[in-house]
Amino acid sequence: MEMNKKQIAVIAILALLTAAFFYYSIESKKEVIHRGTKISKIDVGNMSREEALKKIKDIKAEELKNSKFEFTALGESYFIDYDDMGYSLDVEKAVEEAYNVGRSQSYFKNFWDITSRAIFNRNINLEESFDNAKVDETINTLVMKVYKEPVSAGIYYDENNGFTLLNSENGRYADASQLKQLIMDNIAAKNSVEIPLIISYPAIREEEFEGIDSLYAEFSTDYAKSIQNRKDNILLGSGYFNDLLVKPKEEISFNNTVGTISSATGFKDAAVIINGEFDQGIGGGICQVSTTLYNALIRSDLEIVERHNHSRPISYVPLGTDAAVAEGYKDLKFVNNTDHNIYIKSFADGSELKFQIFGNAADRDYEVEIVPKLLSVNEPNTVKKYTVALEEGESKVEKKGAKGYSYATYKEIIKDGEVVETVKISNSNYIAQDKVVLIGEGAAENKGDKSEKTSKKGQ
Repeated sequence: MEMNKKQIAVIAILALLTAAFFYYSIESKKEVIHRGTKISKIDVGNMSREEALKKIKDIKAEELKNSKFEFTALGESYFIDYDDMGYSLDVEKAVEEAYNVGRSQSYFKNFWDITSRAIFNRNINLEESFDNAKVDETINTLVMKVYKEPVSAGIYYDENNGFTLLNSENGRYADASQLKQLIMDNIAAKNSVEIPLIISYPAIREEEFEGIDSLYAEFSTDYAKSIQNRKDNILLGSGYFNDLLVKPKEEISFNNTVGTISSATGFKDAAVIINGEFDQGIGGGICQVSTTLYNALIRSDLEIVERHNHSRPISYVPLGTDAAVAEGYKDLKFVNNTDHNIYIKSFADGSELKFQIFGNAADRDYEVEIVPKLLSVNEPNTVKKYTVALEEGESKVEKKGAKGYSYATYKEIIKDGEVVETVKISNSNYIAQDKVVLIGEGAAENKGDKSEKTSKKGQ
């Protein structure tokens, strides 16, 4: 008697279940990873934990040998070793997960996991990661590789060739936070990453030089004999005015442009004038910068809003043409009183400090001559200081003193070789420094006693 289809199906199912239970009873007792289990598509079935660990690590190490992460920007490629980014695979976790397949607390789940693997493989993905600190180092490297500082337009001038306009250029820098996210998102894909760039723009464009066609004036002072700290201060201070573009009616403050003068902003200790006396202080030499700039400004006939002379004469410019600055109470301020932009260049080579001022020739169709005139000379007072450190009848000059001067400074407007106008631009008063003479009033036996106090009895 022939079996019908239902009977055949029942027999087949029973046979299949019998085979499955038989397979399960054998497979479940093995102390290895069950068959049909893969890690990252690598078969680890029937292996111990140690064997699977070794196999996965060996294969992955070979795959990653000399592997590099590719980054691209503007058609250029940059390659970083995976090791340099702290790339790692959690093989131990994957092997443990593979071993636990078919070893849960549920009999039915274990039965299904083990028997189904004979037909359907199970793949366990390796968890990939980068070391956060090393990724940051990589990003810093890439940021430096793609960085380009914007270049402002400028003017180069020499007497032989005249003006040359230097074109501006856009800069660029990497968006570091977005780049990091792209790296982390791309661990599995391992595709090249396009470095996200942000465009930076120059401070000065070519169009801002429209109308600038003339060198109004240049002025230089010598500082070759200065100590190195003073030279460094002059270089730093003058740099704040290099490539400075000033619009019509715009007012510029020397102090605001330079900012705080301190060791924190790069200035160093050098000789300064404090209360009429030479002393050491941060920023020594900055007044030579302001004075040199001032002389270029007045020869360009720009409007001077604020200017102060030094309390004592200085040697690098004629008296009456200096410009002292001191944060908080002495400033040099000027206004562009022309109809076009003006442009300032500074040069400091360790020996000569020079400023050039450029503008529109039609705004200055004349030349300027600066003429300081001496008004008076003030002799120093003599101050007598009595002291027992000297014998009575002896005297000694403690301080030589210095003359004081009063100046008026004029500008002469010259056209076609003729002075057409003379205008006073400033008054300068340099205070006389007292001569100090020590007068002895000590007894002969006290001559060597230098610890005796001194007394001031008159002037």
